[in-house]
Amino acid sequence: MVIIAQFQCFGVSHMVAILVAVVLCLWLPRWMRQEVSEQKKKRLRYLLGSLLVFAVLMDPVIILSRWGLGETGWRLFWNSALPLYLCDVVSLVAAYALFTKSSRATEVAYCWGLAGTTQGLLTPTLSYDWNTIDYYNFFLQHGGVPVAAALLIWGMGVLPQPGAFKRMVLLSWLYMAVVMLINLVIDQNYGFLSGKPDYPTMFDYMGPYPYYLITLQVVAFALYYVLLKLVPKGVRDTR
Repeated sequence: MVIIAQFQCFGVSHMVAILVAVVLCLWLPRWMRQEVSEQKKKRLRYLLGSLLVFAVLMDPVIILSRWGLGETGWRLFWNSALPLYLCDVVSLVAAYALFTKSSRATEVAYCWGLAGTTQGLLTPTLSYDWNTIDYYNFFLQHGGVPVAAALLIWGMGVLPQPGAFKRMVLLSWLYMAVVMLINLVIDQNYGFLSGKPDYPTMFDYMGPYPYYLITLQVVAFALYYVLLKLVPKGVRDTR
């Protein structure tokens, strides 16, 4: 019988995942700027993009393989496996940016990835530990998106364009409106827009529902502003 260890926030397995993400965020952009063949650079960005898509696609596979195709499996599928969380959406956008070197997609990957997905890396909504595929798939996605953002901006020089802050605010409102409507129709809580998660997260410091949604926007937009100010100037655009 396989004993499934329970994940502990800031335990050893969590700190290892954070450390790996930080190391890759620092090392891969530096490697990309070196005199490496374009073929090798292309392989790296396509590999990372493919892994992000794979992580999103694996969510329903993991749930249905563990719980089966019965009532419980499909209930959990509708509850958490649809690609409607912000981290799912930004994973697919980051993959697209890596494949195409799109500046507009890079804006989203950068702002949503570092302002949003990083929060999932630091305070994971995760039950299972290192001896399950859930652990590796979760951190592949939540660690991979910040790595992709760093690679795009500081490694490849694909930079956000003027007006990025305004576009990110409007895209954030659009995401919230669409997902809140879907939550209402299917009675779920994607994006944690209809209630806080059951796990301890940074939402716990933002006030009760629905007021934490206002705090969330203030924090997110402030982070967008700071992140866009940190974008390097005059970096070579590899497109």
